[in-house]
Amino acid sequence: MIENTINYIDKQFQVQIIPNQVYGSAGIHFSTQPVQRNLLVDVYQPIDLPPGTRSPALIMAFGGAFHRGSKEDDAFEVEGSTNTAIAEYCLEFAKRGYVCFSIDYRLIQEDPDPGKTISISSQDLVPRSRVDEVRKIMNLPPADNLMLWRGIEGAIDDGVSAIRWVKENAERFQIDPQKIAIGGWSAGGRIALHATFAEKEEVAAVFSISGYMHPVDMKECMLSDTGAPSVFVSWGSKDLDYVLSQGPVFQEHFNKVGIEHTACEIQNASHFYPRSVLVSDSSGFNGSFEESLARFLKKSL
Repeated sequence: MIENTINYIDKQFQVQIIPNQVYGSAGIHFSTQPVQRNLLVDVYQPIDLPPGTRSPALIMAFGGAFHRGSKEDDAFEVEGSTNTAIAEYCLEFAKRGYVCFSIDYRLIQEDPDPGKTISISSQDLVPRSRVDEVRKIMNLPPADNLMLWRGIEGAIDDGVSAIRWVKENAERFQIDPQKIAIGGWSAGGRIALHATFAEKEEVAAVFSISGYMHPVDMKECMLSDTGAPSVFVSWGSKDLDYVLSQGPVFQEHFNKVGIEHTACEIQNASHFYPRSVLVSDSSGFNGSFEESLARFLKKSL
């Protein structure tokens, strides 16, 4: 029986980190010699909640163009700007009373099994500009569209697996299963959007920090049918070309189909912005990015 449910807590809770929990397994080396590998998650859990409390949960996926980054660290400094790591978001929101999960997922160079479900309707809908740049940074050879598509499909499936695992372990981690959100930065934001809307895995809210969904897929799967989660989307005014151009498209589509949302274009920010950056969001809030996201989560969960 649920005695208490926390929506949003101003108190700063103490947090315990439970690293490297196995939330599933999935295939890699798909085109050569397929094997399974474990999928891991770090749990950030408030430890001084009142007895009987059930907390909302945040599942977060790191960014890095589906090629780099980790559940421990995906902060990258580019031209003097650095994004906040997903692990840091997990820690800060756990202090607020949320149980947070920083998930591992398969990267493109692991050659993931893409699974049987299709989230991205065409290989040609994968934007290449940032991926190609990151592959050069990592001294990797050019990738074709099929390789990129398979890798992203695999990562999205891992996001789905993480949601299901968190739901299955709601009692273990003292979670309210009706108050689960998934989100992430960059590639992690794309995982969150597709796992929820394309794969139809039910959550209460989704947040995408400079993530991406092609307008073709957006119009196909982001519908205002009963139970559609609320959505938070953010991007910088100097973001990656495809992320920047998509921001107004998101807002127009959400308004058209009636999806509850908060949108935030961050002035003078690139793809890499910290949680402390000052923003003005579509709800009328002015303040730090972290507080904008916190207000959305309080309202949605």
